[in-house]
Amino acid sequence: MNLEWRNVDIELVNKNKNVKGEYVRLISNSSGNVKSGSLCAIMGPSGSGKTTLIKALTGRIPSGSKTRGKILVDGKQRKYETWSKNIGYVDQDDCIFENLTVFETISYAAQFRLKDKNIDINEKIEKLLEELEISDISGSKMISVSGGERKRVMIAIELVTDPKILFLDEPTSGLDSSTSFNLLRLLNDLSKSHNTTIIFTIHQPSVEIFNTFDQLVLLSDSHTVYSDEAQKAQEYFESYGLKKRELSTFPDFLSEILKVKKKYKELPENQAIIAKMVNDNQKNFSQSDAGCFSSSNTLAVEIRPSLGHIYILLKRRCKLYLTFMKIFITLLIFGALTFIYIYFNQVIIAEVPKLKDQINFALSVATAGNDAPILEIFRQGFSAKFDIIKEVLVCIISVSLLSTLFGYLMIPSTGAFGYEYKITKREMGVATYSIGSYYSSVFIFEFLIYFPLLICSSICAKIFISEVIKWETYFYILGALIGYLPTILFFGSCTTRTKTIYAVLSCLAFTWAVPGYIFAVWNFCAIKTESFISRTIAVLISIFPPVQYNCLLIGITYKIRSAACKGLQADSKLKNSFDYFAKVLYSLIFESLEVWQACLIFIVSTLVFTSISILALCLRLKPEMRYKLSK
Repeated sequence: MNLEWRNVDIELVNKNKNVKGEYVRLISNSSGNVKSGSLCAIMGPSGSGKTTLIKALTGRIPSGSKTRGKILVDGKQRKYETWSKNIGYVDQDDCIFENLTVFETISYAAQFRLKDKNIDINEKIEKLLEELEISDISGSKMISVSGGERKRVMIAIELVTDPKILFLDEPTSGLDSSTSFNLLRLLNDLSKSHNTTIIFTIHQPSVEIFNTFDQLVLLSDSHTVYSDEAQKAQEYFESYGLKKRELSTFPDFLSEILKVKKKYKELPENQAIIAKMVNDNQKNFSQSDAGCFSSSNTLAVEIRPSLGHIYILLKRRCKLYLTFMKIFITLLIFGALTFIYIYFNQVIIAEVPKLKDQINFALSVATAGNDAPILEIFRQGFSAKFDIIKEVLVCIISVSLLSTLFGYLMIPSTGAFGYEYKITKREMGVATYSIGSYYSSVFIFEFLIYFPLLICSSICAKIFISEVIKWETYFYILGALIGYLPTILFFGSCTTRTKTIYAVLSCLAFTWAVPGYIFAVWNFCAIKTESFISRTIAVLISIFPPVQYNCLLIGITYKIRSAACKGLQADSKLKNSFDYFAKVLYSLIFESLEVWQACLIFIVSTLVFTSISILALCLRLKPEMRYKLSK
């Protein structure tokens, strides 16, 4: 692939308060080209625009930036569908999963991105490791490899997909001179053996490193001074009267002569010569209409999930996160919450004889001064009828207490997205997998973590409190994963500040852990007393699916248990009054809801929270891409 750019201007949003203006220009009217299969270095002093230019060539432009000009591949405009699959990009920040081995790290990249299923991935990786001279560390974990080896692994991750062009930003940063030379020599060999165009930025190379370059792009204060063969550069500068000192090397000479900013206080005549070289370089390339400035990025995010990618992501998550410590902490939290749930139910069983007086008191407070239908319970002699409805009431209270088990159990899942934010963003930048695949894999993994724990919870409940555990309770316990997990992941998808969101969610989860009937009484009293503050709090709390789920369980339990209670079915007046009482307990912020309506509200709100989570991930993880620089 031949890459060329014409009349490229790039202005980024100015974040430096000491510099005037809304934008700062980092690339000015730049033109150049790189031939297929060559090793091209973009060189210049700090602040000359090297990183900005190479990122623009890859398509990575920060949102809000102003750009114009053309970047062409084989004479055509870049398109996301083809461009993202034909390039590789190695950033300065080589973020990677530290606990995977070198082989596993490359293997996962290959599994995600190689479309040809007939390729033997293991064989391909082994051959690549030999070429990069790191086959001896294939079984080492990434956390234990050296800086130079780490760079080679990052290069292998990109080369495994056979890109046509490979971009590297400061690949020698942090490496000693010997390691840097070996890396550049290797890149030169790879460009020839794979016929891959390799473009990279470098600050001040040694002579040995400089001699490995095929092509050279020199930048000075955002302008392109030279873009041609590297070995012709010295002769070209001498033709303008710029000669290196006898004891100086040509790369060192370039590093000094290209510093034309005012702060460097170079000779005025040198600045004038560099300015002339910039103009002459521009004339070497065919001029074209730069067009109008554009500030809009390409929406380069795939949402549609892939079953294959979901499986690979799940396999990797199990490898990374299914650790002894995670299992131990989860079991510890689960054990404590299960104990609390069983203890509260045992108290209920022991206190059943006193339950009648407690309910009488609660209803008296709730209906004081109101001629509500619920008073029919008292008019019909509630005390006399208590034995008929005792079993129904006990089941409702027991189900309400399930919230104490669910409320805090899944909070650790809040950090599911935050721990790997940088790595995921890098992988999204090279179209590794879709947002839909990523979200689905996280949800399924967290689901599978809690599923066996909730099965154990059901078994424990059956053993210790069989009196109040009915067949539907098992479905409630497992259904909590659908009721709570999407909301937990919603908070995790909104920010990378894991500790902050843990603190916020821990406070909010208290409202989810409170038994549903307590929330229902609060809401009922707020409606009857017309308290604006209490009503507002009730509305805010009820928008979250966990609260809706807690109330929905009350409604379903009442429907099932009341239908099985022959005494209640035989007394129509008591049945009508108790129907109203049950609706108060599961109607959320409404005065009266049917069970199917409460169920519909829960389903819709869960889908909304899930959709917002995926949208939030799209906004946070989307690569900042722009392939057309001008309008």
